[in-house]
Amino acid sequence: MFQVGTQPRNCKQAGRFSAVAGKKNKSVLSEGSFMSDNFWDVKLNEKDESAERAKEDDSQRKVTTPVPKIEVDLADFPVNTWDSDNDANEIVDWYNQNRLASEEKSLAEFKQLSGMKRISSTRDAQKLLDTVITTLQDEGCTAWDKPNQPPEFGTRGAKIGGLLGGWVFAIIWCSISLIATVLIGGPVLSDLGTEDWTATDGTIIDSGVTVSSSGEGGDTYCLWVTYNYTIDNMTYDGDLVSFSKDSSCSSWASNDEYPPEKEVTVYVNPDAHDEAVLEAGLAGVDLFIFIFLIFPLIGVIALLFMLKSTVMTVKNEFF
Repeated sequence: MFQVGTQPRNCKQAGRFSAVAGKKNKSVLSEGSFMSDNFWDVKLNEKDESAERAKEDDSQRKVTTPVPKIEVDLADFPVNTWDSDNDANEIVDWYNQNRLASEEKSLAEFKQLSGMKRISSTRDAQKLLDTVITTLQDEGCTAWDKPNQPPEFGTRGAKIGGLLGGWVFAIIWCSISLIATVLIGGPVLSDLGTEDWTATDGTIIDSGVTVSSSGEGGDTYCLWVTYNYTIDNMTYDGDLVSFSKDSSCSSWASNDEYPPEKEVTVYVNPDAHDEAVLEAGLAGVDLFIFIFLIFPLIGVIALLFMLKSTVMTVKNEFF
């Protein structure tokens, strides 16, 4: 080996020196070439890693970008009770006003999409609305108009308040009608109970019509009559035409049917001979009374309506 700074003493030694130097130079070149290759590999790897990180960042940004949620519920529509296709069309019309698709959709199409045959409850309407909202979001809808509704559209509290008001009205009406029915129905039942009373002969003693002025300025006419009759060899006096016509007054009346001294048939209570009427059974019922039966009938209809409305409201709002 030659030491650094040693000079060759002859040509042979110089040749050896050159050979050793050549090997060293070759080694140096090889090491330089190896370092160069490693340098570019590292650079390429760094570039690939940067590209991968960029892709991951883009992917994360796409995933985390918030998609606007369409916040519309059934209370936003001007419908009190969801129980018909006409109500459901409110939802379909709202979709067609906000759609991004070129063609409108019909209720039948949304029924098919949501797997329903008809709309008969709030649950059905909610399922239809969910389908409509999903369709809008799939179309890329990011801005929408709220459904049109009248001012102060009824909320659950307003519906319950309306039901309470309806029940109060129905109960008051039915109570008054019940009292009137009892007052009017009592004499009617008494007349029907005279159907099997004992018939006997009697004579009209006196009769007439009493005229009185009402507070509204009109006159009312009240028929009165007295008669006697004999049963089981006993004579009795009576003054009832019938129970429902007793002291019955109207805008007109006449005693032509029962003039004084007329022979008539009197119907006597077999258990109390001092009780008698001139008209028995249905014939003695004052037909004018039946006009008042319309009031309890209205009360029954009001009760049935309120019962149906209450059931539908409870079903739609709580189930």
